[in-house]
Amino acid sequence: MLRLIAAIPLMVILILGVVLLVLVTTSPRPRDAPGWVLLSPMPEGRGETTTAVLDGRLYVIGGLLGLTGETSDAVAIYVPATDSWTDGPALPEPRHHAAAAMLDGAVYLTGGAPSVDRWSPETNAWRLEAGARSWVDVAPMPEPRLGHRAVAIEDRLYVVGGQGGTGATLIYDPVADAWETGAPLPENRDHLAVVAVDGRAWAIAGRSGGLQDRVDVYDPATDEWHPGPSLPAPTSGAAEATADGLILVSGGEDPSPVGDGVLDRHWWLDTRASDPAWRELPRPPLAIHGVQGAVIDGRYYIVGGATRAGGQSFVSWTDATQAFDLDALTADR
Repeated sequence: MLRLIAAIPLMVILILGVVLLVLVTTSPRPRDAPGWVLLSPMPEGRGETTTAVLDGRLYVIGGLLGLTGETSDAVAIYVPATDSWTDGPALPEPRHHAAAAMLDGAVYLTGGAPSVDRWSPETNAWRLEAGARSWVDVAPMPEPRLGHRAVAIEDRLYVVGGQGGTGATLIYDPVADAWETGAPLPENRDHLAVVAVDGRAWAIAGRSGGLQDRVDVYDPATDEWHPGPSLPAPTSGAAEATADGLILVSGGEDPSPVGDGVLDRHWWLDTRASDPAWRELPRPPLAIHGVQGAVIDGRYYIVGGATRAGGQSFVSWTDATQAFDLDALTADR
């Protein structure tokens, strides 16, 4: 009996090892995806990253990686002209679930959490100038955020949604190096998608108790939110991007124990159409969650992320660089 009891921990370890091996080896592999291409992979698989575009290059910042969920301070820069990657200046501290945006020739990063053991929203705000070798501190946000988004509209940075705050829209003035608060998101949620289109911020889907399909549109001129066209189906943690009035929303997750896992749903919306309506976007090689998308020179990029949801994300980080040319969507405009 004593030998049996002593063997139990070893048995548990062996069983967990087998389960882990099965999850890793059966993670989804890229499928045939007309219209999409797989380009040079990121140096390492990461998810819960944030991205920004600066000088025609894609910055993939921070995030989680590895089976233990190590939090990264890495900045990987993708150069479309050469389909190659280079290292950028590391963050002052590791961050996951942060938000980034480009404003006036610099990348700004806000909030996030420092580790999976310390899942606490932070107030940090850092700036990286084009060509600079290091990030610099700017005024911290008036309240902490994680799982939020940031977008630039004209000469201001707008932080929308996320955990840790009141739900107010946080507005940063880079000249004054100061923040002010704007109208709160009508239903605050985290893991949402946010894009800036024609001087307005679109807050799309996310989680607030459960998954949401709602869309809210913010007008900085009036500091008001108005309803937009709801997604055809709810999602959270999706990749998003915008170009020339188009909004793209890809994938996401339902991490609940009885949820659908990674969501293989992909949409696009022409905001300049006479009657804007969401349409299905061709499926990418991999459905993922936990990244932002980006558009550079008419091509939509999704880099990294996880192909499994929730706690299983740690066995499915991907380094894939997926790209879709937008000409197919705009040809009949």
